[in-house]
Amino acid sequence: MAEVNKSCCTRTPVGTNQTVPVQKIGGVDVYATGNTSAKRGVVLVYDIFGFYPQTLLGADRLSQHLDALTLVPDLFEGTQADINWLPMDTPEKQQAFQKFFTEVAAPPKNVEKLVAIVTECKKKYPNVEKWAVLGLCWGGKLAALVSGQQSLFNVSGQAHPSFLDTNDARNMTIPHVVLASPDESKEEIANYKAALEAKTDIGSEVETYGTMFHGWMGARANLEDEENKKEFERGYKQVATFFGKYL
Repeated sequence: MAEVNKSCCTRTPVGTNQTVPVQKIGGVDVYATGNTSAKRGVVLVYDIFGFYPQTLLGADRLSQHLDALTLVPDLFEGTQADINWLPMDTPEKQQAFQKFFTEVAAPPKNVEKLVAIVTECKKKYPNVEKWAVLGLCWGGKLAALVSGQQSLFNVSGQAHPSFLDTNDARNMTIPHVVLASPDESKEEIANYKAALEAKTDIGSEVETYGTMFHGWMGARANLEDEENKKEFERGYKQVATFFGKYL
């Protein structure tokens, strides 16, 4: 198997002293893992906490399960939300969070960046015939927004999604999978599922991981906890299985 070139440059994931290989695509650092000769490609859009080792491990798992090239673009370009802002139990934390969303994480701006990066990825990796996108929490909103008309992707998904809007589901033109936790609104998840299932021309899958929490597949995953680790692995395998039907 041809592996991603690790000689370009490195980044240090938040909260670690380790480094991981990244490359510049469209002027943005991108973590790349898997088979560069693969015909399948996946873009993983991280949560608001950026390059965390748990998220990058998720990208590794998608590559392994699908024999795919998986890319994680650093849309925040070296910054990220502070995980210590949670819970948002002080005015200072709330203000910091709001400022970050307004100045860095606004979805429309980041959708534009994501589309530009993926367009460059398609040029850089012409062997990839079909692409998927998975978004975590905040990233799920971006994955939903790029799943409409003239999508660059063939299949998409969200894990513990944020900012659910049934109009996003109604506008989708590609198959979509949603893995939720009990921390998301049951009503919103049910409405989203109904909107997806009403689109009988595309496939969909919605499941709630009843023992998990918002963030169990992203930066907040506690992989030292046996149950979280098991459901983390199951979640990425379920996404990969769904993606594999359409890639």
